[in-house]
Amino acid sequence: MAEKIKIYPKTLADGGLEFEISIKDKSLFGKKATFSIKREVTVKDSRPVHDSKDLRKITFTVSASQNFSVSAAVMKRALGSFPYSGSKISIQAFAEIKVTTAFFFNSTTRFSLSNHIPSELPKRAKVKSNARQLIDPKDSFNFFKNISSIPAKNQIATIFIMLAGGIILMFNLFVGYHDQMAPEHMTWFYSHYNSDGESSSPILKAIAASGTIAGLIWLAMKQQLRKYMAFHFRSRISKVNRESKINIGKLVTGRSRVDLIDPVLRVVACNMEKGKYVRGHGSNQRTVSFSHPNRAVLLYSRKIPIIPKGAPIHNYFNEEFSFKPMFQALYPRQMISESHGLDLVWEVQLIVDDLVDQELIGNRGAFIHKEFYSA
Repeated sequence: MAEKIKIYPKTLADGGLEFEISIKDKSLFGKKATFSIKREVTVKDSRPVHDSKDLRKITFTVSASQNFSVSAAVMKRALGSFPYSGSKISIQAFAEIKVTTAFFFNSTTRFSLSNHIPSELPKRAKVKSNARQLIDPKDSFNFFKNISSIPAKNQIATIFIMLAGGIILMFNLFVGYHDQMAPEHMTWFYSHYNSDGESSSPILKAIAASGTIAGLIWLAMKQQLRKYMAFHFRSRISKVNRESKINIGKLVTGRSRVDLIDPVLRVVACNMEKGKYVRGHGSNQRTVSFSHPNRAVLLYSRKIPIIPKGAPIHNYFNEEFSFKPMFQALYPRQMISESHGLDLVWEVQLIVDDLVDQELIGNRGAFIHKEFYSA
């Protein structure tokens, strides 16, 4: 199809683009077609689920040649998809011609706009390759000390979740083992075949399901184990630029039921690559969403020897920190849907030995977009 349809872009004086569409195949004349400017997220995986968004779409009837002009305003929206290539996703803008050749059948020609949309984004400052460690630090805690530090009702809830979850896990594995040993007509839940009729292992299906169940159990327990203290924002940030400075003691506060020994208060930010991929086969096939931190910066960090129980934690932190490193090192938010794109995340963390860490997720829409384009 690429040889049958040619796209020739030309930059206009106002920053827009003019596209000349040349059709070489006369059999396409009279067919319905669309011309689109798209922003696309490509997932880097063996079984990816990509996503795209139309920035401009024009319907036309195919003839020997057509010219389409795309205004500078639309191209400015496409500028938001400055060519990005990360660990898990890439984001690009394309011009696309899609011709309907038969009912439910389309032929598509695409042209990358990477060389025709000048990026105004300055080169990003270097960051360390520790994004995962910064945004999701390893949580070292003493279960028995932690559970003794939370209220009785949360202790009961934690133990119930643990016991009930353990029973569910064991029962699920038992079902998997039974179905593995039993003839197909006597299985309880896990079939010996997938939806394509191919042979599959019930016990492997049960193990995969148990992994998901265990993750949900841990998240529920973690929520309860955090009840040893209250931790929340004192004020909400609504607008941040490169020159914004925030006093950490005016940003967050909280009180603990126990002494906090050597607590570390941190503010971190990162770019989060988001997308989806497919895992499993047949009846066990599923679409999985992922969030992968790719670039991160540490904005603030301070350790205090001890914060006594009941003391407001904001009394122990009185320094200002700047968001400027975010604008220098991270990319602006570029989400084309809720599930796909490049997100911008920042959070306040309270890291405490022997206790489950606390975290507060900041308002990601507070950062002024154009500030990322300043030198």
